[in-house]
Amino acid sequence: MTTPRWLSAVAGLATLLTSLLAAPIAAPIATAADLPAVIRLGGQGAGFGKPYGTGLIGTLQAKGFLEEEFRKDNVKIEWTFFNGTGPAINEALANGLLDFANYGGLPNIVGKAGGLRTRILVSYGVGTIYVAARKDASIASIADLKGRKVAVAKGTINHLSMNRLLLQNGLTEKDVQLVSLTASDQPPALTSGDVDAAFGTLNLLGLRDQGVVRIVADTRGPAQPASFFGALTVIETFADKYPEATRRVVKAYVKAAHWASLEENRGELIDLWSLSGTPRAVLAEDLDGQDLKQRNIPLIDTFYRGQYEEAVRFALDNRLIRNSIDLDAWIDPAHLDAALKELGLESFWTPRTADGKPRA
Repeated sequence: MTTPRWLSAVAGLATLLTSLLAAPIAAPIATAADLPAVIRLGGQGAGFGKPYGTGLIGTLQAKGFLEEEFRKDNVKIEWTFFNGTGPAINEALANGLLDFANYGGLPNIVGKAGGLRTRILVSYGVGTIYVAARKDASIASIADLKGRKVAVAKGTINHLSMNRLLLQNGLTEKDVQLVSLTASDQPPALTSGDVDAAFGTLNLLGLRDQGVVRIVADTRGPAQPASFFGALTVIETFADKYPEATRRVVKAYVKAAHWASLEENRGELIDLWSLSGTPRAVLAEDLDGQDLKQRNIPLIDTFYRGQYEEAVRFALDNRLIRNSIDLDAWIDPAHLDAALKELGLESFWTPRTADGKPRA
């Protein structure tokens, strides 16, 4: 009896399906992760209007680690360094002009509480704040600032560091006449006598060398609660859309931190940071005697988390923000952990305890 044609076709299809189901399932072909055409980074400038920065973000840019990471992918890297520091960076993030931002802890917090959907990826290390007083102002210490006109860039990490130093000396912000001035506006105000003192950064050392001010206090040395701290942050939408690019940005950042932590690179590091417009001699003085590994530590450790916890409390107490922030949800150390492992740097930096000392 002849088998009907339709039955033969069905039998053939059944045989084919059986063979396909019995065959091992091949793994899907791996494809390169989607990458953006451009990665836009912003950081704190030195107040001189130059397209360079200092610190780890300045090292990352000047050494070209990020461009090298994405060169084969034809991804363009765009850099912006802001004279207005933290508040200006928050505004740029809010306007969708940046994907990553490297800036201080207090403006990080203000921006996050204000609705910026960011994630903290890695620490930008430790920085020094300087307290300068006019030479003719009869100010020899922080305690002498009571009742005086004192300049600081409000809403920046300098503002937070100032408050911590005041507390250490038995004062609060209410004990001084606070004048909000950016780093670039502080020198002329001190020179003219419009303010008596200022809490700022390296530009105050240059003003000292001109004979205008005396440095009456600073936070040089081991990390302490008043030391600068901040983060490289990423916009959530970018991180979610481009996880591979986010991981590679962090890897390049950790490379920069490692390079900047090596003592043999100290001279070149100072040369690179001087591209920002800060005199080389000033940078050399700022780093003199400093442990580069602790200065440029990228770790999210106990001390770092404690700094953010205290900063959130400060922001709430001073009504800079209305609601607290869930740090566990905000800080995302996964990319940092992956970068340290990939680069073989898991034991290079020593985590710090709550008081800022390297863990034994």
